[in-house]
Parts: sequence; C-alpha cells; structure tokens
Amino acid sequence: MPALPLSQRADPALDAARALAPWLAGQAARIEAQRRIPDDVAQRLADAGMFRLTLPPRYGGLGLAPRIAWQATMELAAGCGSCAWVHGLGSANVLMIGKFSRAAQDEVFGDARPAIIPMLTGGVGHDIVARREAGGVVLSGRWRYASGIDVASWVGLLVPLPAGDGEAGAPGEPHVVLVPQRAFTIDQDSWQVLGMRGTGSKDIALAPTFVPGHRWMRWSALQSGERHPECPNPEPLYDFPLTTVFAMSVLAPTLGVASAAVDEYAGIVRDRVASGTREHAIADKSTHVELAQARAQTDLLVQALLADSDAVMTTVAEGRALSLEQRASLRMKYALASRTALQACQRLFASLGGSLLPAGTRIERQFRDLHAMCSHFLLQPEPIGEAYGRLMLGLELPPNARL
Repeated sequence: MPALPLSQRADPALDAARALAPWLAGQAARIEAQRRIPDDVAQRLADAGMFRLTLPPRYGGLGLAPRIAWQATMELAAGCGSCAWVHGLGSANVLMIGKFSRAAQDEVFGDARPAIIPMLTGGVGHDIVARREAGGVVLSGRWRYASGIDVASWVGLLVPLPAGDGEAGAPGEPHVVLVPQRAFTIDQDSWQVLGMRGTGSKDIALAPTFVPGHRWMRWSALQSGERHPECPNPEPLYDFPLTTVFAMSVLAPTLGVASAAVDEYAGIVRDRVASGTREHAIADKSTHVELAQARAQTDLLVQALLADSDAVMTTVAEGRALSLEQRASLRMKYALASRTALQACQRLFASLGGSLLPAGTRIERQFRDLHAMCSHFLLQPEPIGEAYGRLMLGLELPPNARL
C-alpha cells in the first residue's frame, strides 16, 4: 500500500523533538533519581508541542499521522528512555480518546494541563467496584503501572460496567472510563524498579467517584477502531485500530532506546582500551562487525514500523478496516521486533565487558531500560503467537485475545 503523504507540519515537530534530546540526556539521571517525570521536564516537553502531535486539531492539536509521533518518540529516546516511554504511550492514548464523544473530549482536551493521559487497560486493576447511578456509575478501585501519573491530566481505566436499565450489553462488559487525575491517590513509594525508573508508573487508588456516562466507551468498539456516534473529529486518524496503535506505541520507545544504545556503544569503543591487552577497541574487527550489524538491524526495524504505520493510516483513510489476521500479524511482528532489537543490543552490551557495570552511565541505563521495555505484555511473542497461529489455521481465538 502506498504511504499516506506526510503533513507539512511533520518536520517542525521532529525538529523540536530532536532539539530536546541533548537537554533530556542531561536530565536523565535526575529523572531516574526522582522516579518520575519532573514537573519542569513535563513542561519543557509540553512547550515543545510533544503532547499535541496526535491531539485533534479542533482542540489545538496537530492531528499528525502516528508515524510522526513514533519518530518523535525515538528522537526523545536518544535523551531519556523514560520520557520517550511516556510520550509514546501518551500519543496513542490521546489518539484513542479522539474516538470518544464530544462531551468527553471537551472535558479531557479542554483541560488547561497538557494532555498526558495514562491508559490502564492491561488487566492491572483490582478491588474494582462499579455501581450504577442515574446518569453514570460510582467507581472505585486500585490500579498499577500508571505511567506519568504525577504529571498526568486524566486517566483512562478499563473496567467492567454493569448494564443499566434497558441498556444493551452484557453485565460486566469492559469499558474504558475517563477520570481526572486529581481524583486519584498516588502511592509515591510503589515505583521501585530495575528499568524505566523515571516513568513514575506508580500504583493509584480511586475512592468512590461518580463518572458520568459520556465519559466511557465499550472496549470492544474501541479495539475494532470504531468512534463514538457523537465523536466530533472528521479526520481518518481517529479510525486507527486501537490495539494496533497501542502496540506501535510501546515498540517505538523500545526501538528508540535500542538505536540510542548502538550510538552510545560506538562512542564508547572509539575511546576504549582493553584492560588486558591494552589494545584499542576501535581497531578490533569483531567490534566493527557487531556495530554494523546492530545499526543495520535497528534501522530496518524502525523503517518497518514507520512503513506499517503509514500503511495502516492509508487503509483507514480509504475507509477500509484491518482484518483480525492483519492485526494479529502486526502484533506478532512487533513482538519479534522487540526481541530482535534486544538481541542485537545484547551482543553490544556483552562485548563491553566491565565497561557496562558502573551505575549511572548512559549505556548502563539503556541496558536496564531496554530490558524493562521488552517485558511489556504487548511485546510478548507467546500470547500473540497463539492468537495469530490459530487465526491462520481457521481456529477460534483464545479467550481475551487483544487484537
């Protein structure tokens, strides 16, 4: 499929992301130490327009194709993997909320704060109670992994909602529900982790809170790419299939960190002298080969992600839908892409020997971040492999398959 023409606004957006990377690199240690995105860092990202890339134009956003968001995410990853993670996921989450009703979007995107919106849809909730009341539900519960919660404006939650009187839908059908960030209590001590320390993906709790009916949508409709009947956005961008864009949003920062690790490795070996032989690493032929292979592999993976994003955008712009098998194929590719990127960087990490060990270096942080990112459930090959394999064989999907 031909790639969709890129907006004339693409280059300024990417230039802004690229310009931020050196500054973020200087802040990365502080971001890790605080175990969150600091307020001034979030504001700097917002001032550069990073949270407006997929925001609907009617709300002051740029409404750019997802590939631009992924490119910007990868540029940010050259400076800080945690910031890239929050940006990548946030870009997809904003795009998803662009499918909601006008009333919901008026509230969420009309907020004075930047549109930084964690979306907790991966089975990370517990003790959830939803009780119907006139015009909505009273909701409470606890959730894990709320990335960027300290600087967030709103939060999206995947919760089973009871059907109302005379309302279609099975009891307990999953819905995405939107709640203001200020309604939550944040467990500030809950994010003690190996990698992606700066994402601040903390545990949150919600006391009984009324959520009006215009602030939710059925999960099944969102997964298939549908919009709310009262969605005000005419752009085809907001027809993008949900789980496809979510998978892209976690792969983009992963590839960004992998690519940055290749660059960092090249910088290290230019000056490295082996402690045992006193030979310069830059003269080692095996180093040349490992570096060349890792650079080529990460470049290929990045190009494939961007090409897929363009192809999906073209499909939805033409009013066509991706089949279940097409969506499963993309998910499978992204899981394998993350493993390929990790393996390529693992060879570089291993060849550095003791140079990798000192804490607080960029390469040590990239090592930890890359392993943490590849553990995300959307990048696990086995669950999506089972679903994709069953589809290819004409069998029923396993329960709770996310396509």
